[in-house]
Amino acid sequence: MNKIEDQYLHIFSPTGMWGDQILNLFSCYYHMVNRGKEGVIIHTAKDLYDTHHKRYVSTDKNILKFWSTFNFVKGIIFDVDQRTLPTDAQNSNYNLFPHLNLSYDDNFQYDLSNEINFSLFPRRFTHDIDQKSKIAVFQPISLKNKPVELKKDFIATWDKSVSSLLEKKYKIYVIGSSEDLDLVHEIYGHKSFLYLDNVINLMGCLDIFESIELVMKKADFVLSCDSWAGWYGIASRKKTAYAAGPLIENGTDSHYLNCIKNKDVFFMDYSSKKEETDKNMAKWIQNNA
Repeated sequence: MNKIEDQYLHIFSPTGMWGDQILNLFSCYYHMVNRGKEGVIIHTAKDLYDTHHKRYVSTDKNILKFWSTFNFVKGIIFDVDQRTLPTDAQNSNYNLFPHLNLSYDDNFQYDLSNEINFSLFPRRFTHDIDQKSKIAVFQPISLKNKPVELKKDFIATWDKSVSSLLEKKYKIYVIGSSEDLDLVHEIYGHKSFLYLDNVINLMGCLDIFESIELVMKKADFVLSCDSWAGWYGIASRKKTAYAAGPLIENGTDSHYLNCIKNKDVFFMDYSSKKEETDKNMAKWIQNNA
């Protein structure tokens, strides 16, 4: 069939998985500009496939709100289903750009927060923070969407990394859900990093939009487990230390690394290596934060 050729880059993105969103949009921004397009049209479905748990789940409506805050996202079309994605893509009136499969300039640098209209966020970050201090945002744990059999290898060690940030005179703001807070108490104990001086616990206090604004607009540094905060820090050119999980380490999800650049601002090691990774990240913080 003849496809419609227009001024936009057409892509597929699922309506879920917050980390995937910024990786997709960072990559597609580059390809949009590089191909002389005027914006991005997102093709999607009204549910999504949870690849880690092998099931379909409902659309996260907040993803649709998030897409609408990007200056270059010009439309959303519900015309593909992940169950029949290759066929639906073939039958679409538009050529869907295969951004996940394309490498691009490793030297590309851009602050993608420049393309986000934060005034459109349903909730803004309004908590008091010490504007006179250097701000580190820390997401220590996120196991919700991780495969059960690999969860232990997604749990990172943080003692030396946190100590390095405190030695560098950062105020550390800890983010995550109330469920993540319960995991911190369970895994790291009730005398963990949460109770150190100059560590401010915001776990369970912020929604995703408030947290994104804190990371992309307020932070000077991001320390992150294998979850969305690390990618959003990198995409907004914050110095970032990222403890990647076993799915990146074993190559299953390594293709996502093709989507993000700003390689001069981040350090990545693997959470499965525990104390060794913590030591490596602490050294990078000492030299770069």
